[in-house]
Amino acid sequence: MPVIHIETFKTDDDKKAEIAAEITKLFCEKSNLKPEQVHVVFDEYAPNNWATGGKLWSRM
Repeated sequence: MPVIHIETFKTDDDKKAEIAAEITKLFCEKSNLKPEQVHVVFDEYAPNNWATGGKLWSRM
C-alpha cells in the first residue's frame, strides 16, 4: 500500500484529480499494483507559506 505525498500550492480539484490519476497509472505500471492499492495525498500550501531561494512565492 504505497502512499505518495505531493506538496504543492493550492489548486482546484480537477487538476488534482488529473494528477492523481496519472501518478497512480504510472506507479501501477512500474510496480505491478492495482490502482486501489495506491494512495495519493496532497498537502497544499498558500504561496506565502513557501519560499525558494530565500524569497516567498507570494512576493515573486
